[in-house]
Amino acid sequence: MELELDRLDLRILSALQVSNQTSAQELAHKVPLSPSAIQRRIRSYRSNGVIAADVSVLDPRLAGDHISVMVMIQLAQQGPARVADVRAKLSRSPHVQVVMELAGAYDLMCITVFETMETFNAFVDAEIAEHPSVGRFETVFIRRRVKFGATIPLT
Repeated sequence: MELELDRLDLRILSALQVSNQTSAQELAHKVPLSPSAIQRRIRSYRSNGVIAADVSVLDPRLAGDHISVMVMIQLAQQGPARVADVRAKLSRSPHVQVVMELAGAYDLMCITVFETMETFNAFVDAEIAEHPSVGRFETVFIRRRVKFGATIPLT
């Protein structure tokens, strides 16, 4: 994606990363543009894929206690098709919040969330341990979420 973003774009996008519900009127107090000019830019960001998604981040306490687990995966069979297959399978699971390809000792890392240890075990057995491309994996149980976000520093 090769887009020319000016300093005003970066200021608008930075503010929207904090809250995508910020109105154009509110943004006009932070950025020297009219609300209508800001709305046009925001529509352009969405249509050009600069804004990839508008989501709501829920308080994890809403659903009660959950188990969060980071899973580090080392593939036994390398190659772009093998990585893509495992990555796609993980990405389809509602338990998986994040999937990343890594450089180093592990090939993939995912952050997952489960209601119970039984659901975690069933997921690991079906989606990871039995996958023919997976050589080994390690899990790290997350004690506490300290910071959770996906903002990109723009300024």
